[in-house]
Amino acid sequence: MARRRLPLATVASMGLAALACQSAADFFRSPETAAPEATAAVTAEATTAPGPTGEVTPTPRRLELAPTPTPFLVGPDDPRAQLDLAHPDRNDAFDNPEAWFDYDTAGRAAYLVQDGHLIGTDYEPEEIYTWWSYTDTASGNLYAEISATNGDCIGRDSVGLAIRVDRASAAGGYSLEVSCDGAWRFRLHQIGGDQVELVDWTPSEAIVQGAGATNRLGIWAYQARFVLFINSVEVGRFWDTAYHHSYGTFAAYVRASQTFDLTATFDDFASWNINFIP
Repeated sequence: MARRRLPLATVASMGLAALACQSAADFFRSPETAAPEATAAVTAEATTAPGPTGEVTPTPRRLELAPTPTPFLVGPDDPRAQLDLAHPDRNDAFDNPEAWFDYDTAGRAAYLVQDGHLIGTDYEPEEIYTWWSYTDTASGNLYAEISATNGDCIGRDSVGLAIRVDRASAAGGYSLEVSCDGAWRFRLHQIGGDQVELVDWTPSEAIVQGAGATNRLGIWAYQARFVLFINSVEVGRFWDTAYHHSYGTFAAYVRASQTFDLTATFDDFASWNINFIP
């Protein structure tokens, strides 16, 4: 995909395997969002706290561990069990600068592929638009993962992975977003419309929090059914009864809520196609 500059009007619009078995149809029992489930995988900074006699005792400092990669073998009830997780249909280590859209628009955002990473900057904090970079591969029924590393973030500054983005307008789709303070949300991006919170901010112990933390974001999508993973831990499910977007490309983004010139980096994108069951 040749490098090109995105006209501001188009950039603004960017606000925006096979499960060949009956389990694909039976996987969801009702069009509701399941309660998040997670296991702890976070670290704590060194702090001080008063001891039993009133003296200040330092809490232990802990090494921050890398996010747990998705295992090649998962349990039979996991929706990814039918996928060959060791062999993605696409594996992108961000060593090809032409494969992701690059631009630098003052007051909005900038993205480029450099040194084996996709590097993003959101210049100004706001909630109206989501500025992202998208790639040249599309899919409908799929599972996709990406590793996202926070910059100097706080609070609800966040990073995200989007799927089924419209290839013509570079807008629309669904996204899993993870905040600096350890919450996630699942959003619908409408083409020419608002961004809708399908699942609003939900805390999860699966998220590694803070500046410089890396999390592995995963979205399993079969038709209107979605299962959301962070660091290989299932955190939620959703059934979009309106089925807004069925096919499209992928995007990654950093979104500033409080921090000006907020940066983030992305690495090791992978996706698996899921065959349609007529």
